[in-house]
Parts: sequence; C-alpha cells; structure tokens
Amino acid sequence: MTSSTTTGQPDPMALFDVSSVAVVGASPGRHYSTSVLANLRQFGLSTEQVMAVNPKYDEIDGHACFASIADLPAPPSLVVSLVGVDRVDAVLADTINAGVKAMLVIADGYSEMGAEGTARQAALAEKAARGGVALLGPNSLGYVAPSRHVAAWVGGKVPSRLTPGRVSLAFQSSGMLNLVLNQVANRKIGLAAAVSVGNEAVMDLADFIGAFADDPDTDVLGIVLESTTRPRALAQALLHAYASDKTVVVLSIGKSERGMKNVSSHAGRMATSGRVWSALFRQVGALLVDDLTDFMETIALSAGLSAEARGGGLALATISGGDCGLLSDMAENLDLELSEVTPETQAILDEQLSRTNILANPLDVRNTRTSAPDVFWASLAALAADPNIATVALRLNLALAPTVQHEEMYKQVVEHIRTNGAECVFMSRVTETSSDRWFDLFAELGTPFLTSYDGALKAFANLQHMQQGARFVNADGGFTALPESVAEMPETAALSWRETMDWVEQTRVPFTRTVQAMSTAEAVSAAGALRFPLAAKGIVPGVAHKSELKLVELGIADAADLEGRVEALFGRMADIATQPGSGPVSVEIQEMAADGAEFFLGMHSDPILGRIMSFGLGGIFLELLHDVVYAVPPVTSAQATALLQTLRGWDLLQGARGQEPHDVAALADVIARVSAAVAEPESTIRSFDLNPVLVMAAGNGVVGVDAYVERTIAPPTSEGVRE
Repeated sequence: MTSSTTTGQPDPMALFDVSSVAVVGASPGRHYSTSVLANLRQFGLSTEQVMAVNPKYDEIDGHACFASIADLPAPPSLVVSLVGVDRVDAVLADTINAGVKAMLVIADGYSEMGAEGTARQAALAEKAARGGVALLGPNSLGYVAPSRHVAAWVGGKVPSRLTPGRVSLAFQSSGMLNLVLNQVANRKIGLAAAVSVGNEAVMDLADFIGAFADDPDTDVLGIVLESTTRPRALAQALLHAYASDKTVVVLSIGKSERGMKNVSSHAGRMATSGRVWSALFRQVGALLVDDLTDFMETIALSAGLSAEARGGGLALATISGGDCGLLSDMAENLDLELSEVTPETQAILDEQLSRTNILANPLDVRNTRTSAPDVFWASLAALAADPNIATVALRLNLALAPTVQHEEMYKQVVEHIRTNGAECVFMSRVTETSSDRWFDLFAELGTPFLTSYDGALKAFANLQHMQQGARFVNADGGFTALPESVAEMPETAALSWRETMDWVEQTRVPFTRTVQAMSTAEAVSAAGALRFPLAAKGIVPGVAHKSELKLVELGIADAADLEGRVEALFGRMADIATQPGSGPVSVEIQEMAADGAEFFLGMHSDPILGRIMSFGLGGIFLELLHDVVYAVPPVTSAQATALLQTLRGWDLLQGARGQEPHDVAALADVIARVSAAVAEPESTIRSFDLNPVLVMAAGNGVVGVDAYVERTIAPPTSEGVRE
C-alpha cells in the first residue's frame, strides 16, 4: 500500500507497515487485551514482536510485559493504547518521545461526550499531529490487514476464515465493521484491509479512502459513512478513487430525521439529509446502497467479477420456469437490464430446448442437466458465447452441504462458461442456513455466490446503474463549493431588489424586462418603456414568497389597469410592512414572458456540505411530486443535462403528447453558469431561488421571471462595523 496524504500530514499507511507492536494497558483476562494480543499473533506477528506494557506484570498471555514504552528493548512500529481517557495523553507523549509514528486509541470519552469531550479530542489531535503520529481513533475498535499480517483489532477474535483479497473497508461504525468482518470471513470474500476510523481525531475517512484509492491491492472499496468534518477532502478522495478505477460501495447511515439525531448523539458528528448525500455520491461515481444486505451482496459481486464484466451484459439461467417469471418481474422493478441475445443464439436455444421463441433471458434450462446433458451444456455455451453477454448468473441445485457430485458439477459449469467467453456467478433463491463448504467451494472456483435472488439482482442493478452513472461525474471537478471544514452556519440577509438584479445580470441568467417603482405614479410612468401585458409584484424586504401573500398581479392589459392593481398592491403591502424589521416597500413591473415550461432553480446551504443546488419542473411536479434533483456545484452543462434526465418531468421537457421540445440545452447552460458562480471561493451567496424560470421551445432559450437571493453577512471588524 502507498499513501495519498497531503504533505506534512501523518501517513495513515504507517498503521499498516507494522513489524512490532506495544500494547499499552494490557491486562490478563480483559476482553480488549486478550483480543488484540491473540489477533496480532494470529495474523503473523510472533510473540516476541508483540509486547505488553503494564508496570503490574512481567508477562501477559505469553508476551513479555514492560513497565513503560521507554523500557521496551526497541521502539515498536505501532502503539495500541487500551488505557482510559484520563491516561491517553501520557501514552501519546511516550509514543512521540519514542519516535513511534502509528498509534491506535481505543478509549472513548471524547467528541461523543459533548463540548468537554470535543475540546479534549482537539487537544489530542493537535498533539498527535505535531508529533507526526498517525493516530487512529479515539473510540475505535482498530483495524485488520490480512495481506500485511496485522490485526490490531480489540473487538473480539478476528475470524480465522478471513483471507487476503482485494476488498478494503473503511467504516465510521465499529460495531458494523465487526459484523462485516465476520460476514466477509464466512463468505471467503478476500480482504485487503479494514479500518474502524472511530472519532477521527487525526486520521479520518477521507485519509483512508485516498490511501486505498492508491493501493494497487485494492479493487473494491466499501464505506460506511455517517458524516464528515472535512467535506471537500472526502469528495476529492472519493473522486480520486473513481479516477483510480476502484468500485466504491457506500452505505450512508443517519439520513432520516431520527437517524440524524442518532449520528449526533452516539458519535458527536453533525448529520445531513439523505438526498444531499446522494447528490454528492452520484457526482463522485460512488455506488450508494440501502442496507447491510445490499452492501454485502454488492461487495461480494464486485469482488468476484472483473472490471469488464461489471459493466457488461447480463444473462440469468435457472432450473425452474416459475423462477424465470419471478426473476423477470424483479429485474423490471429494479430497472435491471437483462441482455437481449443475438438471433443466432436465439436459434440455438430454440433448437436445443425444442421450443419456438423461447424466453432466452432469464433462461429455463429445466432438468436437462440430468435428463438431457447435451442440451444443458449446449444451452449454457450459447448464452456464454453470445457477444451481448459478459456474465451468466445461475441458480442450480443447492443442498445443505455440497456432495462430491455437487462439487464436480459446479466446477464443470464454471469451466464451461469461462471457456465460452463469459464470467460466472451463482445464486440461491432465498437466504438459507448452509454449510461453509459452499463458500469455500465458490472461493476455490473464483466465482461470486449471492445468497438470494433479491440480493443478487439488487447487486447486479447497483453495478449496472454505477456504469450508467458515469455521465454524472466530472473527473476534473474540484468541488470548490464544498467547505474545507464544517463550521457554524453564518448569518444571512436578503439582497435588495437592485442587488438581486445585478446578481442576475452578473451570472448571465436571461431575465424578463423589469423595473422597480416606489409609488403607483412611478410604476405607471416606468411602464411606458415596457410592452403590455405586464405583471406587477409587491416587494417587501425579507419576503421571498409573494404569491402566498397575494403580492402578484398578472395579465395587466394597459396603464389604467396597471394603476388600479399597483394601488391595491401597495395597500396589501402596508399591512405586511408594519411588521418589525421590514423596510420600505416597492413594486416590480415586468413584461409578461411568453409561454414556457415552468422550472425552478435554487440553492440552499447545508450544515455539512455547504452550497447545494436544486432544480426541477415547477407547478405540480414540485408541489405534489417533489420532483427535484440536487447537485454539488459546480456542474458542467453535460452534468446538468444528465441530471435533468433523472426528473420524472423529463418527458415534458422533451415535448410529451405532441408538444414542441423545450430548450434543454439553454437550460443546462444556465444551470452550469449559475453553479459556477456560486461555487467561486469568494462568493458570499448562501441561497437563491429562481422560480419560475420559463423554458421556451427548443432554440428560444429560457427566461427568468422571479428571483430571491441571500448572502452571508460579514462579521464585525475590530472597529465594530461590518465589512
């Protein structure tokens, strides 16, 4: 493994380059102590290479015990601290004095415990960073790297079935990682490394994602994420993993309202909504899954297929006609595309299975393996050799434990499919309790085994959607709008009408001709330069939604009509403007724009990820269907177009029911321009709402007709005035 850390930062891979370990606070019979000592021995370190540190003992579990780190015969390459929170600082000082560059801290009592714990963690982090120590934790169960012969894991015995491989795991939940370690071991999914990041005082999730992205031994990266304190670094690390051709599978937890409360309470991390996280993961090419089962099946499938097969065509085959109907329904519900076979393949299958236009995918091979073996093998060969198919996934007979006959049959099937040009995956119909020997067999054959139809098809759909999602990714994106660190949300204030119009002009948003008037007479006079029909809108400082307060008048036919309606607007605004904090009111007079599809384009500030764009069709699509797509700015025109295509209202933009197509290209350009403007580091814009933006017929552009913008209020200077 190599490191991708920033110059001057401790190297996270120092944790994996281990030749000797000191376990400080080791004690006989204590769970953490017994676990880590046994795990370090099990994965390749000798008893002499693992030393205990505790002044009360001379020996623990066969390991020599020393009074302090300074008393060790030589400095270790790793210090594992099992002591309580009140003694961690002293152990860190001894670690630094000994020149050790890697340390694991198990103790809790830090940021998850409120302000006092947060301050304690900040001091620990500063001290470790100054000493150049790659500190994992606090509040971590540790890490495992079978191929590196290190298992500094305190959460119980690491399963002996754990084998080296090409999957790396980085989790913000130690408990979940404990479970997943048992799962990958049981299922013989080869592991390169697994790390529980704990409270991330020094080394965080972004550091390990970046390091695993650079690791030539890692093909698949599994992540469990709750939140982050370094949004930009996290996004850049994920994008780096995508650019390094890693398959990144993410389980994001704490997205619901209750889930966000749990993230804040148990780990001391801030949380944000699922739709915002989904936007980020989509733009970095990461594959977002729904639950642990989905996570495990997708990891298992990704680890067992080549990169080419992950993006290639899929065929399903089973020994039950009913199963084929079920699989067809499931695939459609998951938007999983099953490949169409060529006419040549169709003809072979029709002939072999004695049917005309047989359903080729999923294919029912019936009981031909025993009743007509030549038909069975010819049918599988035809599927595997089809140029549209890269992977054949099969469900064949499964018993509680494989017999000798089972093992021979599965070996022949794998060899047959590979010989004919495809990769092979096996499935079970439902999750069943079965012998570990099945997983051993499929590991020996080098084929994934997915434990249920539901999990298998979801995993295939995930990989397929990930390949299709490349259009959402800008590999050159720098995520300049994402904060470098999470901070308190700044105070904001609405721009004045004049400032708003200036911002609209600067961002080059096409806007209908508009004037401001402070009185009815001024409105009538200003209207002389405009073309009727007109719209009039009341402007009350700080009020964003005019329609709800009846501050919008449309279809004004002439000057007399304008005078009466503007007078009425000033009357309605008089009541609103008496509220505390309101400023002088005015009216906005606009030319009525031609008919177009109503669209909205906005941005809000998220407490974690900062500025987040949102856009979609207005009217019923927004109010009832909540047909909205989110994006982290900046986005390119190509990305904007791809995101627009995910909307349920996309067909309307394309010209549904005989209507003319709308100017999607112009809309995408506006989205890209505005996103680039708000992503500038010096931008003070914190939110805006362009609603509606009218999307005209193709070639006629877009026109904005209403805008509301808020910016950050600069903090007071030393002289007490705002900059």
